[in-house]
Amino acid sequence: MSAAVFFLASSSSAAEPNTLTPQEQAAGWRLLFDGRSTKNWHTYGKTHVANGSWSIKDGCLVLPQGNGRPNGHGGDLVTDAKFTNFEFEFEWRVGAAANSGVEYLFTEGEKRAANFYPGDTGDSPVGFEYQVLDDTAHGGNAANRLSAAIYSLITPVGKMLRPVGEFNQGRIVVDGNHVEHWLNGRKVAECELGSPALQQIIATSKYKYYNGVGVKRPTAIALQDHGTEVAYRNLKLRELSPDASRAATPAAVVAPAAAPAKTTQATASGSLAMQASDWRVWCWSKADNRWIEHPLDKMTAKIENGVLTARNTTNDNWQRAILLYHQSRFEGDFIVSAEYRGQLESFDLQAADGGSRRLTCAKPPQGAEWRTLMLSRWQGKQSSWVGDGELPLQSSGNINGMSGYFCFKLRPGEQVEVRKVQVQVGK
Repeated sequence: MSAAVFFLASSSSAAEPNTLTPQEQAAGWRLLFDGRSTKNWHTYGKTHVANGSWSIKDGCLVLPQGNGRPNGHGGDLVTDAKFTNFEFEFEWRVGAAANSGVEYLFTEGEKRAANFYPGDTGDSPVGFEYQVLDDTAHGGNAANRLSAAIYSLITPVGKMLRPVGEFNQGRIVVDGNHVEHWLNGRKVAECELGSPALQQIIATSKYKYYNGVGVKRPTAIALQDHGTEVAYRNLKLRELSPDASRAATPAAVVAPAAAPAKTTQATASGSLAMQASDWRVWCWSKADNRWIEHPLDKMTAKIENGVLTARNTTNDNWQRAILLYHQSRFEGDFIVSAEYRGQLESFDLQAADGGSRRLTCAKPPQGAEWRTLMLSRWQGKQSSWVGDGELPLQSSGNINGMSGYFCFKLRPGEQVEVRKVQVQVGK
């Protein structure tokens, strides 16, 4: 996995939802939704917004629970205007088990040679889609069909997804032939239109029956009606000259060309269990030359309200580091992220056999504020991050393909709190 960055998107600086700051206005941003009306929008295939579909509530475009297109009373909501090179920012919130998306690079009313989904009557776009989803409820989906994916084509990598009921921030960039998806300030997926790599992916997907998918064109932007509860706000866009956004945006995560396969050790995308029974403690044994299971009398650990608190209680007579590890084993590619605060010697991938092989991010920032960390091994590359800074990694032995556990290393007297442990695994 290549380097990732956090990017403070412009919408985060707006004082009120559905407004533009003077800086945004000067940079060429414009609102696509004013929080009060559906002016400049229409239902796909119509000249107006169909009754009984999208409504406005608390400054949001809201789709209530329904049976979805094509048999419902709603339909996808489409901008009247079209755009060629642009960056589009939006905030989205889903209800339980919800499914929606932001669609683009499509031509409205395009005739289809084949049905795209059961009951397809041609009243919805077929193009690229930024997947909007309750990932937990759809855990059986392929990884390239989870939130922030370029739907069914490119898997998001290194994403930080907020839970159902909270707003997430999305960003789509179409800059010449370059396409990016961002989630909560981090670039998580990208591709090049017309590239051999993308053409190969399309040829093995359900899009293979549609010649126009992945072709650059002027496009409207659509909010998908999939029959489940979803809300959108802060919809804003600025048009770009080709390559303008890439010159201004730092390099970030390069998404894998295909969805990672699931393993039997952990979920393809989800949370690691925050229960005491799912965590173990190891201590280094000089006699055995390996990490071994250790009694909890040297570790004070508890879990309350989803927060794991752990303290190494060893003393001057027994100066040992302790590894606190989750028992889910990673066999191949993985990305683990979490929030932490306190004191921490390192966070690691430790060989499952307890040997000396490990991947270590040593001496991460300490303190009382919550920080986000990430450790990954993806397509032969390793990286670690805390906040928006990449930290150096140390490896001992050959860790490529090594089976291991995600660990927190504490020296005597150190205490750490951990929450929101998220994982994505690959082959």
